[in-house]
Parts: sequence; C-alpha cells; structure tokens
Amino acid sequence: MQYVSLRRLGIFATVAEAGSFAAAADRMNIAQPSVSAHIDALEQALGGKLFERRRGATPILTELGRICLTHARDLIAASDRMSADVKEHLDAARASVVFACQRSLATSALSGAIADFARLRRDIGLTLRIGYQEDVAREARDGAVDIACLLSNAEIPGLPTRVIVREELVIVAAATHPLATRDRVPGAEIVRQDFVGSPPTSAFGREVLGLLRDAGVPRVRTVAQATDYQSLREFVIAGVGIACTLRKAVAPDAAAGALAIVKLDAPPLLMDVRLAHPPGRRAKPQVEAFTRFLVSSMRAEARPSD
Repeated sequence: MQYVSLRRLGIFATVAEAGSFAAAADRMNIAQPSVSAHIDALEQALGGKLFERRRGATPILTELGRICLTHARDLIAASDRMSADVKEHLDAARASVVFACQRSLATSALSGAIADFARLRRDIGLTLRIGYQEDVAREARDGAVDIACLLSNAEIPGLPTRVIVREELVIVAAATHPLATRDRVPGAEIVRQDFVGSPPTSAFGREVLGLLRDAGVPRVRTVAQATDYQSLREFVIAGVGIACTLRKAVAPDAAAGALAIVKLDAPPLLMDVRLAHPPGRRAKPQVEAFTRFLVSSMRAEARPSD
C-alpha cells in the first residue's frame, strides 16, 4: 500500500458523511473535480474501490470503503487530539516563565516579590528553580530557564548580566555571643572567632570571603559549613560560630532577638544582585513583565524610607 495522506482521508470521510462528492466539495469549500481526484488517488494507493459510483446515484461505500472509513476516522481523531495537545503545550510555554534564582535570594530578598507576582499574574505560569550560584548561572547559559537572578560582585563568565540593586550582608551572632552587644567591632576581633559559612570552594563562599577581606577580616576560622540559611541559623543560635549572610535573611531573627547583628567597624558589605537572560534568546512578553515586576519590587525595597 502506498502512502496515504490525512488530507485525502479527510476528504474521503467527508464524502461518506455528506452523501455525495458535490456535497463534500461544498462542505470543504473545494471544487468537485478536486474531490474526485483525491478519491481516485486514494483508491489507487489502497488498491481497491472505496465507493460504488453510478451517474446520478448516491455513492455507496464498498466493503473496503467501510473498513477504511473506520480507520480514517480514528486517524483523523488522533491527529486532531495531537494538534490540540501541541497547541495547549505551546500556549502554556508562551504564557509561562521559568525562573532560576540563587537560594539565598529566593528565600529572603526576593521571596515576597516572587510570591506577589504569582498571586497577581495568575495568567502567567511561574516555575521557580532554586540553586547555588553555579547552578543558576549554568541553567541560564544553557537556556534551560527564561531568566535568572544571582548574587555576585564580578561578571559571570559566558553570561551577560545586569546589576539591578545591591544587597547588604552582615555578620550575625547568637544573642548571647560576646560580640552581640559590642559597638564597632574591628576586623581583628572577627578573625579570632569561630565562623560558620558557605563552603569556601563555592563561588558565593569565595565572594563572601573577599568581602570580609576588604572589610579588614583577612581570614576566617571556619568550623562548620552550611549551604542554606536555615542550617546556618541553627549553627549560629547553637553557638557554633558567627556567620556572614544577607541582612534581609537574618532580619526576622534579629527582630525577634534570636540572633544579633554584629556592628562591624567597616563600610557596609555590599553585593550586586544580577539578572541574566539566556544568551541569544529574545525574551517573551511574559518574561519581560516578570522582569519589570522583579526589578521594580527590589528597587522599591532598596529605596530609603521617608
């Protein structure tokens, strides 16, 4: 049997349902000779007659025609389902945003903005992927996400970024720690303390150590490592050591008295918040809307209150 197109099967099914070649031509808005040509070609491909045709009489399905009509309807229905599924998938993809965000930002500085966007723009499906700085950068470079956000004072290799705001990091200690009530603690005091932090081999861990060096803390004695704020928090509250983390992450615990922000005798520890889009990809309107919302929210929070 030769190749049979869905187009010809559709014309065949329409003739069977409409009752005549002329009625099928009217229903499909094509010329009657074209209908006849498609049926002739289909019969040739199948190797047998589909209709008993007599001039002036209604065409009658042959036994082969009845067999083929059942399969034609199944194939046409399957094709329609596939088209509908593909359209649904593409529509959903066009109306969605896949956002990769560094963990320390997603759980503190950006948590409110992300939730607000999901609540206010229910017409846009938001997928949040949380990871370390290296994970976020890789997903953006590979085009696995629509937009990414991370912390870094340095350009990211192979990934164009733009700085939208700066976030402050602070040194935090247990409320009962000797440094908790001190004012303007010099870097030399921090050097002598046990420290809890991100692995120094991680990109973020290296950047934090660089910030501390610039602030007069040339080295730290790391006694425990934590890759998320919740674990770091528990270490600090338990008195394992002090830590350096985002001010917005520690603010609730500091306000509740569970932790204390150490007043370091140095300029503020600031780190850039960077946005990145996959290289070479034009942002969808939904991504542009999400980006505007994110930038506006972060800049509003960074603006000093009156």
